Amino acid sequence: MTVLMSEMTWVEYEKRVKDSVIFLPVGATEQHGYHLPLGVDFYQIHELSKLVAREVNGIVAPAIPYGYKSQPHSGGGQIFPGTTSLSAQTLILLVKDILLELVRHGATRIAVMDGHYENKMFLAEAIDLALKETGRSDIKVVKCCFTDMLDEEVVEELFPNGFPGYDLEHAALIETAMMSYFYPNLVQREKIVSEQADNLPRYEVFPQPDGIVTKSGALADPTHGNAEGGKIIIENLIKNYVQMIRTEFQ
Repeated sequence: MTVLMSEMTWVEYEKRVKDSVIFLPVGATEQHGYHLPLGVDFYQIHELSKLVAREVNGIVAPAIPYGYKSQPHSGGGQIFPGTTSLSAQTLILLVKDILLELVRHGATRIAVMDGHYENKMFLAEAIDLALKETGRSDIKVVKCCFTDMLDEEVVEELFPNGFPGYDLEHAALIETAMMSYFYPNLVQREKIVSEQADNLPRYEVFPQPDGIVTKSGALADPTHGNAEGGKIIIENLIKNYVQMIRTEFQ
């Protein structure tokens, strides 16, 4: 039985929506170095949502492939061709409207699955506005970014020489590993460049100065990202997501 809302008829969906957790994946279209596609944030969170939904009898709504503007410290910034972003207001209103529609369908348990670091606060605002607009007390929404769901011991295993931090892990080991597991045909390993964003200031400058991010757009070294590491990451994420869903929506 499919977990994808888009593959169900309205009758099939109607029969399941009230008793299911509805997953709303929100990604981005953003550069991910020379070796990864623009759709990384969309692909990863969509696949994770499907795997978790299968474990908890959930339904995955169509993923949103656009997110908030890329920032130099976590995504390389808006300077790269292909990076296609939404304003904060657009993202908030888009997600709010979708949440209200899911509630109209009968959903009372919703998981907003964030695949793009810059989305965080705007998804929180969308959820807050939607809940206020429903005026109902029986609706519950959980939200998390996948990087918040990795266990520390897994991170230590993947980075024996030290973890650069999730902000600098853009197009680096973790995303290269996950994409190598989910979509190995979209990872161009021969184009991987060992680079590190060493010129990023501890503050933000607008407009973005030249030379503070790497030419490729990867903010840390992706060299050791592989499917074996991706399997470790994804299995850990599924375990923690399933535990979250069962804890919050018993």
